[in-house]
Amino acid sequence: MANGKRMLRFAVIMIALVGVLGFQMEAMGMLDTAEKATGRPDVIMIDTIAKLESLEQSAAVFKHDAHTKALKEQGMSCTSCHKKDAEGNMSLTFNRLEGEGQPELSASELKDIYHDGCISCHVESGDKGFKTGPMVGECRSCHQAKPEIVAERVESGMDNTLHFMHWDSKIIPADAGEQTNCGACHTVYDETTKKAVYKKGEEDSWRYATVYSPEEMANLSTREVFHNQCVTCHQTLIEKKAERSGPVDCASCHDAEKVDARKAESAKVVKAMGELPRLPRKQPDAVLMMAKVEGPAPEKATGMAPVAFNHKLHESEVDTCNACHVQGVNAPMDKSFKAMHDVTSDASCVGCHAKEQKKPECAGCHAARPVSKANAEATCKSCHNAAQPMPGATKEALQTEAMTAIATRPASQAMVAIDDIPETVTIGVISDKYEPSKMPHRKIVLSIAKGMKDSPLATSFHATPEAMCAGCHHNAPASVTPSKCASCHAKPFETEGKPGLKAAYHAQCMNCHTEMKLEKPAATNCVACHEKKAN
Repeated sequence: MANGKRMLRFAVIMIALVGVLGFQMEAMGMLDTAEKATGRPDVIMIDTIAKLESLEQSAAVFKHDAHTKALKEQGMSCTSCHKKDAEGNMSLTFNRLEGEGQPELSASELKDIYHDGCISCHVESGDKGFKTGPMVGECRSCHQAKPEIVAERVESGMDNTLHFMHWDSKIIPADAGEQTNCGACHTVYDETTKKAVYKKGEEDSWRYATVYSPEEMANLSTREVFHNQCVTCHQTLIEKKAERSGPVDCASCHDAEKVDARKAESAKVVKAMGELPRLPRKQPDAVLMMAKVEGPAPEKATGMAPVAFNHKLHESEVDTCNACHVQGVNAPMDKSFKAMHDVTSDASCVGCHAKEQKKPECAGCHAARPVSKANAEATCKSCHNAAQPMPGATKEALQTEAMTAIATRPASQAMVAIDDIPETVTIGVISDKYEPSKMPHRKIVLSIAKGMKDSPLATSFHATPEAMCAGCHHNAPASVTPSKCASCHAKPFETEGKPGLKAAYHAQCMNCHTEMKLEKPAATNCVACHEKKAN
Protein backbone atom coordinates (compact mmCIF):
# COMPACT_ATOMS: atom_id res chain seq x y z
CA MET A 1 0.00 0.00 0.00
CA ALA A 2 2.80 2.40 0.97
CA ASN A 3 4.63 1.64 -2.25
CA GLY A 4 1.41 2.32 -4.14
CA LYS A 5 0.98 5.76 -2.52
CA ARG A 6 4.62 6.65 -3.26
CA MET A 7 4.13 5.67 -6.89
CA LEU A 8 0.95 7.75 -7.10
CA ARG A 9 2.68 10.83 -5.60
CA PHE A 10 5.59 10.35 -8.01
CA ALA A 11 3.21 10.13 -10.96
CA VAL A 12 1.40 13.34 -9.89
CA ILE A 13 4.71 15.19 -9.51
CA MET A 14 5.87 14.00 -12.97
CA ILE A 15 2.59 15.04 -14.58
CA ALA A 16 2.89 18.47 -12.96
CA LEU A 17 6.51 18.84 -14.13
CA VAL A 18 5.61 17.78 -17.67
CA GLY A 19 2.73 20.27 -17.64
CA VAL A 20 4.93 23.16 -16.45
CA LEU A 21 7.72 22.23 -18.84
CA GLY A 22 5.27 21.92 -21.70
CA PHE A 23 3.81 25.36 -20.95
CA GLN A 24 7.27 26.89 -20.87
CA MET A 25 8.28 25.20 -24.12
CA GLU A 26 5.08 26.30 -25.81
CA ALA A 27 5.63 29.89 -24.66
CA MET A 28 9.14 29.71 -26.06
CA GLY A 29 7.82 28.38 -29.36
CA MET A 30 9.50 24.97 -28.94
CA LEU A 31 6.29 22.92 -29.25
CA ASP A 32 3.97 22.95 -32.23
CA THR A 33 0.70 22.55 -30.34
CA ALA A 34 -1.47 24.65 -32.64
CA GLU A 35 -3.08 23.37 -35.80
CA LYS A 36 -1.80 24.51 -39.16
CA ALA A 37 -2.10 28.29 -39.43
CA THR A 38 -4.92 29.69 -41.55
CA GLY A 39 -3.82 31.56 -44.66
CA ARG A 40 -5.34 34.84 -45.86
CA PRO A 41 -4.09 37.37 -48.42
CA ASP A 42 -4.12 40.48 -46.25
CA VAL A 43 -1.76 39.37 -43.48
CA ILE A 44 1.30 41.59 -43.08
CA MET A 45 4.06 40.76 -40.61
CA ILE A 46 5.27 44.08 -39.22
CA ASP A 47 8.97 43.76 -38.45
CA THR A 48 10.18 47.20 -39.57
CA ILE A 49 12.46 47.64 -36.56
CA ALA A 50 14.37 44.47 -37.48
CA LYS A 51 16.23 46.51 -40.12
CA LEU A 52 17.75 48.58 -37.32
CA GLU A 53 18.08 46.24 -34.36
CA SER A 54 17.07 42.81 -33.06
CA LEU A 55 13.40 42.44 -32.22
CA GLU A 56 12.46 42.19 -28.56
CA GLN A 57 9.11 40.66 -29.50
CA SER A 58 7.97 38.55 -32.43
CA ALA A 59 6.80 40.39 -35.54
CA ALA A 60 3.29 41.85 -35.21
CA VAL A 61 0.49 40.11 -37.15
CA PHE A 62 -1.54 42.74 -39.00
CA LYS A 63 -4.76 41.92 -40.94
CA HIS A 64 -4.96 44.71 -43.48
CA ASP A 65 -8.43 44.04 -44.94
CA ALA A 66 -9.95 43.78 -41.48
CA HIS A 67 -8.65 47.28 -40.75
CA THR A 68 -9.77 48.64 -44.15
CA LYS A 69 -13.29 47.38 -43.45
CA ALA A 70 -13.29 48.80 -39.90
CA LEU A 71 -12.14 52.22 -41.12
CA LYS A 72 -14.85 52.29 -43.80
CA GLU A 73 -17.52 51.51 -41.20
CA GLN A 74 -16.32 54.52 -39.22
CA GLY A 75 -16.29 56.85 -42.24
CA MET A 76 -12.49 56.77 -42.49
CA SER A 77 -10.15 55.74 -45.32
CA CYS A 78 -6.62 54.61 -46.19
CA THR A 79 -5.29 58.09 -45.50
CA SER A 80 -6.12 57.59 -41.83
CA CYS A 81 -3.00 55.41 -41.66
CA HIS A 82 -1.05 56.33 -44.80
CA LYS A 83 0.28 59.79 -45.54
CA LYS A 84 0.51 61.33 -49.01
CA ASP A 85 3.55 63.13 -50.40
CA ALA A 86 3.57 66.47 -52.21
CA GLU A 87 2.64 64.80 -55.52
CA GLY A 88 -0.31 63.00 -53.95
CA ASN A 89 1.29 59.56 -53.91
CA MET A 90 0.27 57.54 -50.89
CA SER A 91 3.05 56.06 -48.79
CA LEU A 92 2.86 52.37 -47.99
CA THR A 93 4.52 52.96 -44.63
CA PHE A 94 2.42 53.55 -41.54
CA ASN A 95 1.90 57.15 -40.42
CA ARG A 96 5.07 58.48 -42.02
CA LEU A 97 6.81 59.27 -45.30
CA GLU A 98 10.09 57.69 -46.32
CA GLY A 99 12.66 58.33 -48.98
CA GLU A 100 14.48 61.35 -50.35
CA GLY A 101 14.15 64.43 -48.14
CA GLN A 102 12.58 62.52 -45.24
CA PRO A 103 14.28 62.15 -41.81
CA GLU A 104 15.86 58.84 -40.81
CA LEU A 105 14.00 57.43 -37.82
CA SER A 106 15.50 55.42 -34.98
CA ALA A 107 14.14 52.08 -33.78
CA SER A 108 12.66 53.80 -30.73
CA GLU A 109 10.91 56.42 -32.85
CA LEU A 110 9.48 53.75 -35.16
CA LYS A 111 8.23 51.76 -32.18
CA ASP A 112 6.45 54.86 -30.82
CA ILE A 113 4.83 55.56 -34.21
CA TYR A 114 3.33 52.06 -34.33
CA HIS A 115 2.35 51.76 -30.67
CA ASP A 116 0.91 55.27 -30.36
CA GLY A 117 -0.82 55.17 -33.72
CA CYS A 118 -2.35 51.71 -33.42
CA ILE A 119 -3.36 51.75 -29.77
CA SER A 120 -4.75 55.31 -29.83
CA CYS A 121 -6.90 54.36 -32.84
CA HIS A 122 -8.15 51.28 -30.99
CA VAL A 123 -9.05 53.42 -27.98
CA GLU A 124 -10.93 55.95 -30.13
CA SER A 125 -12.80 53.18 -31.95
CA GLY A 126 -13.76 51.59 -28.64
CA ASP A 127 -15.01 54.93 -27.30
CA LYS A 128 -17.26 55.21 -30.37
CA GLY A 129 -18.76 51.83 -29.60
CA PHE A 130 -17.06 49.90 -32.38
CA LYS A 131 -15.42 46.51 -32.05
CA THR A 132 -11.73 47.25 -31.79
CA GLY A 133 -8.24 45.79 -31.50
CA PRO A 134 -5.74 45.21 -28.65
CA MET A 135 -5.17 47.82 -25.96
CA VAL A 136 -2.16 48.73 -23.78
CA GLY A 137 -0.59 45.65 -22.22
CA GLU A 138 -2.11 43.14 -24.64
CA CYS A 139 1.21 42.62 -26.41
CA ARG A 140 0.71 38.95 -27.31
CA SER A 141 -2.44 39.78 -29.28
CA CYS A 142 -0.22 41.25 -32.00
CA HIS A 143 3.24 39.86 -31.29
CA GLN A 144 2.68 36.12 -31.84
CA ALA A 145 5.60 33.70 -31.92
CA LYS A 146 3.42 31.17 -33.76
CA PRO A 147 0.72 33.11 -35.62
CA GLU A 148 -2.62 31.42 -36.07
CA ILE A 149 -3.03 33.33 -39.33
CA VAL A 150 -0.32 33.69 -41.97
CA ALA A 151 0.00 35.38 -45.35
CA GLU A 152 -1.23 33.37 -48.33
CA ARG A 153 -1.39 35.33 -51.58
CA VAL A 154 -1.61 34.58 -55.28
CA GLU A 155 0.37 36.77 -57.65
CA SER A 156 -1.58 39.60 -59.19
CA GLY A 157 -1.10 41.05 -62.63
CA MET A 158 -2.57 43.19 -65.39
CA ASP A 159 -3.91 40.76 -67.98
CA ASN A 160 -5.28 41.97 -71.33
CA THR A 161 -8.89 42.17 -70.14
CA LEU A 162 -8.01 44.18 -67.03
CA HIS A 163 -5.75 46.38 -69.14
CA PHE A 164 -8.62 47.02 -71.57
CA MET A 165 -10.88 48.06 -68.69
CA HIS A 166 -8.30 50.74 -67.80
CA TRP A 167 -7.43 52.15 -71.22
CA ASP A 168 -11.07 52.09 -72.31
CA SER A 169 -12.24 53.78 -69.09
CA LYS A 170 -13.91 57.20 -69.36
CA ILE A 171 -13.26 57.79 -65.64
CA ILE A 172 -9.48 57.96 -66.10
CA PRO A 173 -8.79 61.34 -67.79
CA ALA A 174 -7.44 61.30 -71.35
CA ASP A 175 -3.96 62.58 -72.10
CA ALA A 176 -3.67 66.18 -73.20
CA GLY A 177 -4.71 66.47 -76.83
CA GLU A 178 -5.27 62.71 -77.14
CA GLN A 179 -8.17 60.29 -77.02
CA THR A 180 -6.14 57.78 -75.01
CA ASN A 181 -5.34 57.79 -71.28
CA CYS A 182 -2.08 55.80 -71.38
CA GLY A 183 -0.20 58.62 -69.65
CA ALA A 184 -2.16 58.05 -66.45
CA CYS A 185 0.03 55.02 -65.76
CA HIS A 186 2.81 54.90 -68.35
CA THR A 187 5.23 57.60 -67.32
CA VAL A 188 8.98 57.81 -67.07
CA TYR A 189 11.13 60.02 -64.89
CA ASP A 190 12.61 62.95 -66.80
CA GLU A 191 16.01 63.93 -65.43
CA THR A 192 15.76 67.42 -66.92
CA THR A 193 12.46 68.45 -65.38
CA LYS A 194 12.76 66.07 -62.41
CA LYS A 195 9.18 65.01 -63.04
CA ALA A 196 7.25 62.06 -64.38
CA VAL A 197 6.36 62.56 -68.04
CA TYR A 198 4.42 60.58 -70.63
CA LYS A 199 6.06 59.81 -73.97
CA LYS A 200 3.52 58.73 -76.56
CA GLY A 201 4.47 55.64 -78.52
CA GLU A 202 7.14 54.61 -76.00
CA GLU A 203 4.85 52.85 -73.54
CA ASP A 204 6.30 49.61 -72.31
CA SER A 205 5.79 47.27 -69.41
CA TRP A 206 4.36 49.29 -66.53
CA ARG A 207 6.92 47.60 -64.32
CA TYR A 208 9.36 50.14 -65.75
CA ALA A 209 7.01 53.16 -65.88
CA THR A 210 7.47 55.19 -62.74
CA VAL A 211 7.12 58.58 -61.12
CA TYR A 212 10.23 57.95 -59.07
CA SER A 213 13.78 59.03 -59.68
CA PRO A 214 16.45 56.36 -60.26
CA GLU A 215 17.74 57.00 -56.73
CA GLU A 216 14.28 56.37 -55.26
CA MET A 217 13.72 53.33 -57.47
CA ALA A 218 16.91 51.78 -56.11
CA ASN A 219 15.21 51.53 -52.71
CA LEU A 220 11.79 50.41 -53.98
CA SER A 221 10.63 46.94 -54.93
CA THR A 222 8.25 46.24 -57.81
CA ARG A 223 5.62 45.45 -55.18
CA GLU A 224 5.98 48.89 -53.63
CA VAL A 225 5.79 50.64 -57.01
CA PHE A 226 2.62 48.78 -57.96
CA HIS A 227 0.90 49.38 -54.64
CA ASN A 228 1.94 53.04 -54.49
CA GLN A 229 0.54 53.70 -57.96
CA CYS A 230 -2.51 51.43 -58.10
CA VAL A 231 -3.86 51.82 -54.59
CA THR A 232 -3.26 55.59 -54.60
CA CYS A 233 -5.20 55.94 -57.86
CA HIS A 234 -8.05 53.73 -56.66
CA GLN A 235 -8.26 55.60 -53.36
CA THR A 236 -8.32 58.94 -55.21
CA LEU A 237 -11.25 57.76 -57.34
CA ILE A 238 -13.08 56.65 -54.20
CA GLU A 239 -12.53 60.06 -52.59
CA LYS A 240 -13.87 61.73 -55.75
CA LYS A 241 -16.91 59.43 -55.54
CA ALA A 242 -16.27 58.19 -59.07
CA GLU A 243 -18.82 55.88 -60.65
CA ARG A 244 -16.27 53.07 -60.67
CA SER A 245 -12.99 52.62 -58.81
CA GLY A 246 -10.51 49.83 -58.33
CA PRO A 247 -10.01 47.85 -55.12
CA VAL A 248 -8.04 49.05 -52.11
CA ASP A 249 -8.23 45.73 -50.27
CA CYS A 250 -5.75 42.88 -50.58
CA ALA A 251 -8.18 40.05 -51.29
CA SER A 252 -9.54 41.53 -54.54
CA CYS A 253 -6.13 41.11 -56.18
CA HIS A 254 -4.46 38.38 -54.13
CA ASP A 255 -7.19 35.96 -53.03
CA ALA A 256 -7.33 32.92 -55.34
CA GLU A 257 -11.12 32.59 -55.32
CA LYS A 258 -11.73 36.30 -55.92
CA VAL A 259 -9.14 36.45 -58.71
CA ASP A 260 -10.68 33.40 -60.42
CA ALA A 261 -14.16 34.94 -60.08
CA ARG A 262 -12.93 38.20 -61.61
CA LYS A 263 -11.34 36.36 -64.53
CA ALA A 264 -14.51 34.33 -65.10
CA GLU A 265 -16.56 37.53 -65.17
CA SER A 266 -14.05 39.13 -67.54
CA ALA A 267 -14.27 36.09 -69.83
CA LYS A 268 -18.03 36.61 -70.07
CA VAL A 269 -17.48 40.25 -71.05
CA VAL A 270 -14.98 39.27 -73.74
CA LYS A 271 -17.30 36.54 -75.04
CA ALA A 272 -20.16 39.03 -75.28
CA MET A 273 -17.90 41.45 -77.19
CA GLY A 274 -16.66 38.74 -79.52
CA GLU A 275 -13.03 39.70 -78.93
CA LEU A 276 -11.02 42.34 -77.13
CA PRO A 277 -10.15 45.42 -79.18
CA ARG A 278 -6.46 45.65 -79.97
CA LEU A 279 -4.37 47.91 -77.80
CA PRO A 280 -4.07 51.38 -79.47
CA ARG A 281 -0.29 51.20 -79.47
CA LYS A 282 0.31 51.17 -83.28
CA GLN A 283 2.08 47.84 -82.91
CA PRO A 284 2.79 45.96 -86.17
CA ASP A 285 0.53 43.19 -87.46
CA ALA A 286 3.59 41.20 -88.46
CA VAL A 287 7.36 41.29 -87.96
CA LEU A 288 10.12 39.73 -90.03
CA MET A 289 12.57 38.29 -87.52
CA MET A 290 16.12 37.62 -88.67
CA ALA A 291 19.69 37.78 -87.49
CA LYS A 292 21.08 41.26 -87.03
CA VAL A 293 23.89 42.04 -89.46
CA GLU A 294 26.77 44.08 -88.07
CA GLY A 295 28.63 46.44 -90.38
CA PRO A 296 27.89 47.11 -94.08
CA ALA A 297 24.90 45.27 -95.60
CA PRO A 298 26.03 42.17 -97.54
CA GLU A 299 25.53 42.03 -101.30
CA LYS A 300 23.25 39.01 -100.89
CA ALA A 301 21.39 37.48 -97.99
CA THR A 302 23.02 34.64 -96.08
CA GLY A 303 22.22 32.32 -93.18
CA MET A 304 18.94 30.91 -91.92
CA ALA A 305 15.75 32.15 -93.60
CA PRO A 306 13.84 34.79 -91.59
CA VAL A 307 10.76 34.06 -89.45
CA ALA A 308 7.48 35.77 -90.31
CA PHE A 309 6.06 36.46 -86.85
CA ASN A 310 2.31 37.01 -86.66
CA HIS A 311 2.22 39.66 -83.94
CA LYS A 312 -1.52 40.29 -84.22
CA LEU A 313 -2.34 36.61 -83.72
CA HIS A 314 -0.03 36.27 -80.71
CA GLU A 315 -1.61 39.32 -79.04
CA SER A 316 -4.91 37.43 -78.89
CA GLU A 317 -3.29 34.20 -77.70
CA VAL A 318 -1.56 35.52 -74.56
CA ASP A 319 -2.95 37.08 -71.37
CA THR A 320 -0.51 39.96 -71.32
CA CYS A 321 2.20 41.59 -73.44
CA ASN A 322 4.66 40.62 -70.70
CA ALA A 323 4.29 37.00 -71.83
CA CYS A 324 6.92 37.85 -74.44
CA HIS A 325 8.12 41.34 -73.53
CA VAL A 326 9.42 40.29 -70.13
CA GLN A 327 12.02 43.02 -69.82
CA GLY A 328 10.76 46.30 -71.19
CA VAL A 329 12.15 49.66 -72.21
CA ASN A 330 14.75 49.98 -69.47
CA ALA A 331 16.11 46.53 -70.29
CA PRO A 332 15.41 45.82 -73.99
CA MET A 333 13.86 42.49 -74.90
CA ASP A 334 16.50 39.80 -75.41
CA LYS A 335 16.34 38.82 -79.09
CA SER A 336 19.35 36.53 -79.11
CA PHE A 337 19.24 33.03 -80.62
CA LYS A 338 19.46 31.51 -77.14
CA ALA A 339 16.60 33.62 -75.77
CA MET A 340 14.31 32.79 -78.71
CA HIS A 341 15.06 29.05 -78.55
CA ASP A 342 15.23 28.48 -74.79
CA VAL A 343 12.92 25.51 -74.26
CA THR A 344 12.78 26.16 -70.49
CA SER A 345 11.43 29.73 -70.81
CA ASP A 346 7.75 30.51 -71.40
CA ALA A 347 8.83 33.83 -72.90
CA SER A 348 10.83 32.24 -75.72
CA CYS A 349 9.32 31.03 -79.01
CA VAL A 350 10.41 27.42 -78.57
CA GLY A 351 9.60 27.39 -74.84
CA CYS A 352 6.07 28.73 -75.41
CA HIS A 353 5.46 26.17 -78.17
CA ALA A 354 6.71 23.41 -75.88
CA LYS A 355 4.27 24.58 -73.21
CA GLU A 356 1.43 24.36 -75.73
CA GLN A 357 2.46 20.79 -76.52
CA LYS A 358 1.77 19.85 -72.89
CA LYS A 359 -1.96 20.46 -73.31
CA PRO A 360 -3.94 17.18 -73.18
CA GLU A 361 -4.99 17.37 -76.84
CA CYS A 362 -1.31 17.61 -77.86
CA ALA A 363 0.55 15.76 -75.11
CA GLY A 364 -0.57 12.30 -76.22
CA CYS A 365 1.84 12.53 -79.15
CA HIS A 366 4.38 15.09 -77.98
CA ALA A 367 5.06 13.96 -74.39
CA ALA A 368 6.89 10.77 -75.32
CA ARG A 369 7.98 11.58 -78.86
CA PRO A 370 11.77 11.48 -79.14
CA VAL A 371 13.64 14.32 -80.78
CA SER A 372 14.67 13.01 -84.17
CA LYS A 373 17.73 14.48 -85.84
CA ALA A 374 16.18 13.57 -89.18
CA ASN A 375 13.25 15.89 -88.47
CA ALA A 376 15.31 18.76 -87.04
CA GLU A 377 15.73 20.58 -90.36
CA ALA A 378 12.05 20.22 -91.22
CA THR A 379 11.10 21.52 -87.77
CA CYS A 380 13.28 24.63 -88.19
CA LYS A 381 11.76 25.31 -91.59
CA SER A 382 8.29 25.39 -90.06
CA CYS A 383 9.21 28.87 -88.78
CA HIS A 384 12.23 29.84 -90.85
CA ASN A 385 10.50 29.88 -94.23
CA ALA A 386 10.13 33.53 -95.21
CA ALA A 387 11.95 34.88 -98.24
CA GLN A 388 15.23 36.66 -97.60
CA PRO A 389 14.67 40.42 -98.02
CA MET A 390 16.81 42.57 -100.23
CA PRO A 391 19.78 44.13 -98.42
CA GLY A 392 18.89 47.56 -97.03
CA ALA A 393 15.12 46.91 -97.18
CA THR A 394 12.99 49.46 -95.27
CA LYS A 395 10.99 48.63 -92.15
CA GLU A 396 7.77 48.88 -94.15
CA ALA A 397 9.12 46.48 -96.81
CA LEU A 398 10.10 43.96 -94.12
CA GLN A 399 6.60 44.10 -92.62
CA THR A 400 5.06 43.60 -96.06
CA GLU A 401 7.30 40.57 -96.62
CA ALA A 402 6.22 39.15 -93.26
CA MET A 403 2.53 39.62 -94.08
CA THR A 404 3.02 37.92 -97.46
CA ALA A 405 4.67 34.91 -95.83
CA ILE A 406 1.91 34.64 -93.22
CA ALA A 407 -0.80 34.83 -95.89
CA THR A 408 0.62 31.73 -97.60
CA ARG A 409 0.35 29.58 -94.47
CA PRO A 410 -2.32 26.85 -94.47
CA ALA A 411 -5.67 27.90 -93.03
CA SER A 412 -6.76 24.40 -92.06
CA GLN A 413 -5.26 21.17 -90.76
CA ALA A 414 -3.58 18.98 -93.38
CA MET A 415 -5.21 15.55 -93.23
CA VAL A 416 -4.83 12.18 -94.91
CA ALA A 417 -7.96 11.25 -96.87
CA ILE A 418 -10.38 9.49 -94.52
CA ASP A 419 -10.64 6.45 -96.78
CA ASP A 420 -6.85 6.05 -96.56
CA ILE A 421 -6.97 5.82 -92.76
CA PRO A 422 -7.46 2.17 -91.68
CA GLU A 423 -10.67 1.85 -89.71
CA THR A 424 -9.16 -0.71 -87.33
CA VAL A 425 -5.71 -2.15 -86.69
CA THR A 426 -5.44 -5.62 -85.19
CA ILE A 427 -2.52 -6.24 -82.83
CA GLY A 428 -1.99 -9.91 -82.07
CA VAL A 429 1.45 -9.97 -80.51
CA ILE A 430 0.30 -11.80 -77.38
CA SER A 431 -2.68 -13.62 -78.87
CA ASP A 432 -1.51 -16.84 -77.24
CA LYS A 433 -2.86 -15.48 -73.94
CA TYR A 434 -5.45 -12.92 -75.03
CA GLU A 435 -7.67 -12.25 -77.99
CA PRO A 436 -5.99 -9.92 -80.54
CA SER A 437 -6.46 -6.24 -79.68
CA LYS A 438 -8.58 -4.37 -82.21
CA MET A 439 -7.60 -0.71 -82.11
CA PRO A 440 -10.21 1.75 -83.52
CA HIS A 441 -7.50 3.45 -85.57
CA ARG A 442 -9.64 5.80 -87.67
CA LYS A 443 -11.66 6.93 -84.66
CA ILE A 444 -8.45 7.75 -82.77
CA VAL A 445 -6.95 9.70 -85.67
CA LEU A 446 -10.11 11.75 -86.24
CA SER A 447 -10.43 12.43 -82.50
CA ILE A 448 -6.87 13.78 -82.34
CA ALA A 449 -7.46 15.87 -85.47
CA LYS A 450 -10.61 17.34 -83.90
CA GLY A 451 -8.68 18.37 -80.81
CA MET A 452 -6.19 20.42 -82.84
CA LYS A 453 -8.42 21.80 -85.61
CA ASP A 454 -8.65 25.28 -84.08
CA SER A 455 -4.94 25.56 -83.28
CA PRO A 456 -2.99 27.83 -85.65
CA LEU A 457 0.19 26.38 -84.13
CA ALA A 458 -0.76 22.81 -85.04
CA THR A 459 -1.95 23.92 -88.48
CA SER A 460 1.41 25.53 -89.23
CA PHE A 461 3.62 22.74 -87.90
CA HIS A 462 1.58 19.80 -89.21
CA ALA A 463 2.04 21.10 -92.72
CA THR A 464 1.87 17.73 -94.48
CA PRO A 465 -1.00 15.19 -94.28
CA GLU A 466 1.30 12.54 -92.82
CA ALA A 467 2.79 14.80 -90.11
CA MET A 468 0.24 13.76 -87.49
CA CYS A 469 1.04 10.08 -88.11
CA ALA A 470 4.52 10.70 -86.68
CA GLY A 471 3.02 11.00 -83.21
CA CYS A 472 2.86 7.20 -83.03
CA HIS A 473 5.00 6.15 -86.00
CA HIS A 474 7.76 8.42 -84.73
CA ASN A 475 10.79 7.28 -86.70
CA ALA A 476 9.09 5.75 -89.72
CA PRO A 477 9.17 7.49 -93.12
CA ALA A 478 6.26 9.90 -93.63
CA SER A 479 3.75 7.69 -95.39
CA VAL A 480 0.12 6.52 -95.18
CA THR A 481 1.54 2.98 -95.00
CA PRO A 482 4.29 3.27 -92.36
CA SER A 483 6.48 0.38 -91.28
CA LYS A 484 5.21 -1.92 -88.57
CA CYS A 485 6.36 -1.27 -85.02
CA ALA A 486 8.09 -4.66 -85.00
CA SER A 487 10.49 -3.38 -87.67
CA CYS A 488 12.39 -1.55 -84.92
CA HIS A 489 11.04 -3.09 -81.72
CA ALA A 490 11.60 -6.74 -82.59
CA LYS A 491 13.42 -7.87 -79.47
CA PRO A 492 11.46 -8.82 -76.32
CA PHE A 493 13.53 -6.57 -74.05
CA GLU A 494 15.30 -3.24 -74.42
CA THR A 495 18.28 -3.34 -76.74
CA GLU A 496 20.36 -0.44 -77.98
CA GLY A 497 18.06 2.00 -76.23
CA LYS A 498 14.91 0.64 -77.86
CA PRO A 499 12.18 -1.01 -75.78
CA GLY A 500 10.96 -4.43 -76.80
CA LEU A 501 7.78 -4.75 -78.87
CA LYS A 502 5.45 -5.43 -75.94
CA ALA A 503 6.94 -2.56 -73.91
CA ALA A 504 6.77 -0.24 -76.92
CA TYR A 505 3.07 -0.92 -77.48
CA HIS A 506 2.17 -0.49 -73.83
CA ALA A 507 4.30 2.62 -73.33
CA GLN A 508 2.90 4.26 -76.46
CA CYS A 509 -0.77 3.50 -75.78
CA MET A 510 -0.83 3.83 -71.99
CA ASN A 511 1.23 7.05 -71.96
CA CYS A 512 -1.04 8.56 -74.59
CA HIS A 513 -4.18 7.77 -72.59
CA THR A 514 -2.55 9.19 -69.45
CA GLU A 515 -1.27 12.40 -71.07
CA MET A 516 -4.57 13.05 -72.86
CA LYS A 517 -6.43 12.38 -69.59
CA LEU A 518 -8.68 9.77 -71.19
CA GLU A 519 -10.97 8.07 -68.70
CA LYS A 520 -12.56 5.58 -71.07
CA PRO A 521 -10.75 3.34 -71.46
CA ALA A 522 -8.37 4.09 -68.60
CA ALA A 523 -4.70 3.48 -69.26
CA THR A 524 -4.70 0.64 -66.71
CA ASN A 525 -7.86 -1.09 -67.98
CA CYS A 526 -6.25 -4.13 -69.58
CA VAL A 527 -9.42 -5.98 -70.61
CA ALA A 528 -10.67 -2.92 -72.53
CA CYS A 529 -8.03 -3.76 -75.15
CA HIS A 530 -7.23 -7.41 -74.42
CA GLU A 531 -10.31 -9.57 -74.12
CA LYS A 532 -9.65 -12.80 -72.31
CA LYS A 533 -9.33 -15.77 -74.58
CA ALA A 534 -12.19 -18.22 -74.46
CA ASN A 535 -11.30 -21.53 -72.87
